[in-house]
This record gives sequence, C-alpha cells and structure tokens, in this order.
Amino acid sequence: MSQTNPALAKADVGNTFLRHALTIWAREQGVAEPNLSDVARDVLTFAQSVVRDNSGEQVLSA
Repeated sequence: MSQTNPALAKADVGNTFLRHALTIWAREQGVAEPNLSDVARDVLTFAQSVVRDNSGEQVLSA
C-alpha cells in the first residue's frame, strides 16, 4: 500500500465534492445532461485560477 500526500488527498476529496455539487447545480439550472461535466470542469478551472492568481477577493461575496 503506497503512502499518499494528505494535502493531495484532501484536494482530491474537495474536487470530487465540488464537481458533484456543481453538477447538481447545473442540472437544476437546466443545463443539458451531455454538458454537465463540461460546465462543472469550467467552473472548477475558473475557481482554481482565481485562487492561484489571488485575483478574486471580490469575485464571491458569500
């Protein structure tokens, strides 16, 4: 059994959870089934770029 990096394991769990939540949200917004995974991927890519670039302080105001 190989050792995994705890930070990477947490990131993988987070990505899986977010992808699932985004898929549900997109479905509720009327996105066609064949496009659900693309929408989830695009939103995750955008979110990761905002975090990486530290340019989104005001993007989300929840």
